[in-house]
Amino acid sequence: MKKHLNASYSLYLSLYWVSACFVYGYTRLFLSRLGFSADQVGVLLAVDCAAAMVLQPLLARIIDRSERITMRHVLFVMCLVVLFCGGLLLIPQPKAVLICLFAAMSTMTMAVQPFVNAVGFGYMNRGEKLNWSFARGVASLAFALFSKVYSALAERNMNYLLDMYLIVTAGLLICSLILAGKDSEAGPRARIHHGSLFKSYPFFFGMLLGAAMLLFQHSFLEAYLYDVIVAVGGGTRSLGTALLIGAAVETPMMLLFSRVEDRFGAYRVLKISVIFVTLKPLLILLTGAVWGVYLMRFSHFISFAPFILSLTYYGNERMAEDEKVTGQALIAGATSLSGIFSYLFGGMLISSLGAMRALLVCTLIGILGGTLLLLFSLRDWKQMQA
Repeated sequence: MKKHLNASYSLYLSLYWVSACFVYGYTRLFLSRLGFSADQVGVLLAVDCAAAMVLQPLLARIIDRSERITMRHVLFVMCLVVLFCGGLLLIPQPKAVLICLFAAMSTMTMAVQPFVNAVGFGYMNRGEKLNWSFARGVASLAFALFSKVYSALAERNMNYLLDMYLIVTAGLLICSLILAGKDSEAGPRARIHHGSLFKSYPFFFGMLLGAAMLLFQHSFLEAYLYDVIVAVGGGTRSLGTALLIGAAVETPMMLLFSRVEDRFGAYRVLKISVIFVTLKPLLILLTGAVWGVYLMRFSHFISFAPFILSLTYYGNERMAEDEKVTGQALIAGATSLSGIFSYLFGGMLISSLGAMRALLVCTLIGILGGTLLLLFSLRDWKQMQA
């Protein structure tokens, strides 16, 4: 296992992001074909994100504290729920049952992310030679390739999307049983203090609030990219191409990020990337064309890719040894929070203002969030160095 750790974990992370590609990239299209409106899809995804945001830190604290419940147990149950609900969706269901099953399935997929990340950081914290950013880059490449596969399947039969998603999730479950064992734990559990996390990391929580607001516009573009593309004259093929571009350009940065992080440090990269993430929606607003969407996706090389990686690395450095899983869950929680509001209000904004004006509103919120993130990160960095 140790000899092939990078390859094994790269496969593991790839399986997660290929399954996430369906939830984050094709839920809107999948449910719209089943007769659901943008508002209904937005509310459903918002509820899913809220449930995932509650589950992530709750389960993370249990894993950090419990001697009996391990990462493997949590990942196994979550993947099993996805497979069970997805299997029932293959059978014709009433609309209300369909919504409940899809909600449970997508919630579990969203909630799994920090635990899959923590498996990798667990190996690293034990001194194993695992290049996490390289594995994330391979996963991004897999996301890019399967975005085109999903797009092709959607043009043939929407049910094929669900079939592929369930096959990938089954692979994720198998890899969880293999990789998420004792070797992936950060080490012997220390006695965890029961004080407030907020009191221990006040500025880090401020950073996460800013990150949630900044990612509001990113989550909007991920969830409603199809609506934005249609507004500028594109269609289903343009959606597949845009998803491919974004994931493909992220890959080189993710493959090389460990070198970037070694040279500049996660904190410095985080500050620079925040600026680019804040400004990237302007590429669509100023062009009003499909090629502007493609250009925005190209910008992920210097915006979203280094931002999400540096934030993940910074969270691992920032948290105490016995709270690292919780730290990853908090970061994922910030992402979920941005998803809640973008999914909930994004569909409403599109219905009332149109896709482009809705994007403008989200961009202004992102600018405010980016400013808060930079200010709180400075205070948190000083506190960590003290």
